[in-house]
Amino acid sequence: MTFTLQFRLFIYLVLGFIAATVIGAVTHEAGHYMVAKKLGYEAKIRYASMQYKNTDYKAFRDFHFKNKEALKSKTDKAVMKKYSVLMHKARKTNVLVTLGGPIQTIITGTLGFFLLWFNRKKTGNKLTFLQWSFVFMAFFWSRQVANFFIGLYFLVIRGEWTSQGDETNISEYFRLPAWSLNLITATIAIVLLLIVVLKLIPKQQRFTFIVAGLTGSIIGFPLWMKLLGPAILP
Repeated sequence: MTFTLQFRLFIYLVLGFIAATVIGAVTHEAGHYMVAKKLGYEAKIRYASMQYKNTDYKAFRDFHFKNKEALKSKTDKAVMKKYSVLMHKARKTNVLVTLGGPIQTIITGTLGFFLLWFNRKKTGNKLTFLQWSFVFMAFFWSRQVANFFIGLYFLVIRGEWTSQGDETNISEYFRLPAWSLNLITATIAIVLLLIVVLKLIPKQQRFTFIVAGLTGSIIGFPLWMKLLGPAILP
């Protein structure tokens, strides 16, 4: 790797990473949104989340409230059975909507990786604009790495895996260790992204890309989450 910063490329890549951060956040929430709409629910995309009216959960909650005593005593088999059915349906709806975000992000990242891979023979000493767009798509996988290390941080600091995050919630739904899906997807992400950086980006541009990636991500995340996002998609 050549430790030379190509200033013009650096500026372009920083802007690219800022844009990719915004696009990645919005399209991830769009993944949740599309599943919710497909299931027939009212939904709205916000800058860092997706909100929808889970009527299955409302039915489950209302039933629980109306039958608290029977559920506590566990003597009414009909009530217990209906409670179980409603709970299962509410949880299934929630996990399907939750799956939509990570699946969208992973599909985009995988598509970008393969598009870049099959165009690798055209790579000389520098990538074309189209090839850089494939790189940014492939780096949608970086979300999985970030989420894993966030969870690992909470595990070290608090002694337990964070309960937040799509992958954690999905793992718990399928009765897997809370960290399992994070670990699996992060491992795949690290392998693919190392191939991109070490094999598919020319060594003359690699250092500039790494520095621009760190810079663009540091700027892009708070810019969207604190300034632009709340104003555009409150």
